[in-house]
Amino acid sequence: MQNTNKDLTEITVLGTGSSSHQMVSYILRKFMEDAGIPFELIEETDIATFLQRSLVSVPCIYIDDEYIPVKSNGDFNKSLRKAIKHILKKQNFGNMDKIIIPADFSDVSTNAFMFGHRLATDIGAVVKAVHVYIPTSKELYESSVVDIDFVEMRKNKLNSFVSDFDKDWGSDIMTTSIIDSEFRMGFPGEEILDSIEDNAAEMVIMGTTGDSGVIKEWFGSVSTKVMNESPCPVLLVPEKAGYKGVNNILYAYDDIDLDKSLIDQLVEFSKRFDAALHLVHVDDYESNDPGYYLKELVEKKYPDHNIIISSLYNENIVEAIDEYAKTNRIDIIAMGTKNRSFFDRVFHESITKKMALQSELPLLILKQKG
Repeated sequence: MQNTNKDLTEITVLGTGSSSHQMVSYILRKFMEDAGIPFELIEETDIATFLQRSLVSVPCIYIDDEYIPVKSNGDFNKSLRKAIKHILKKQNFGNMDKIIIPADFSDVSTNAFMFGHRLATDIGAVVKAVHVYIPTSKELYESSVVDIDFVEMRKNKLNSFVSDFDKDWGSDIMTTSIIDSEFRMGFPGEEILDSIEDNAAEMVIMGTTGDSGVIKEWFGSVSTKVMNESPCPVLLVPEKAGYKGVNNILYAYDDIDLDKSLIDQLVEFSKRFDAALHLVHVDDYESNDPGYYLKELVEKKYPDHNIIISSLYNENIVEAIDEYAKTNRIDIIAMGTKNRSFFDRVFHESITKKMALQSELPLLILKQKG
């Protein structure tokens, strides 16, 4: 049973051909294919082989000289999930999309994690729960001190946190997103960015407190750093936001030439959820409306996608977007990092109006290309 091809993962499923045996083979094959990991799956049903290998129970998975039992006494779902995650993790989940969600166990972080886990489930992505431990500093010796006992305590807490979420809902089998834990030491902003790079992450999801004030205070310093430097989209989830699916996404455009690359990204993102994309322009007078040109552009480039183009006239951009979002049941508001005019205007007004909209809706930050 040794793997002679380094690029091919050889897996043997041992069992009697029962329904549970067939389920293990089917789901294992599906996940390996989804991950794009080359593999060969062998079925072994010879009872003499089970006895020879002193197997206590079947079904059982054999890979890399390791036997992974799949219990059938009521823990089938849990043990199958654990087995498949163990196998996929050997290849860092192949080319499955990965979503980074920092976890510091606060209420805000936990809410963002619940939101992100359900979102990841909808698009078939793997969740990476990243916890960063910051070593204490000893100024006298200009060195950092690692408390081994505290590190172990935090690792155990992370594993327990992941275990609470990494399971199926009800009687489903392997339908919810797989969650993997990742423990790091250092400065949170830097470590999260390193995790994004190491995992070639599709997205980062972080919690925000929703406090009024300047942008840095509203997001928090770590969120701000990740938002500005992340190569992939960052979804900021307010502490009161609950996941209800993604059916409508709003992007307030300003300069079409600058916004083209963002619209391309948003179309691809909205396709993942089969969501409508609302492109909204807000101004205080009608003569500055670029909607006609944009309509021609999207009809030509995305004829089959549900894109809604709207123009709003209001001196108060926050009020206009807030009203539109409520009327059209917007789930996510998207913004770009390069074209900051709209972004700055929104948060300038939020200081006095406390931005009721932003305290309720997640904000998707996209990296503008070009």
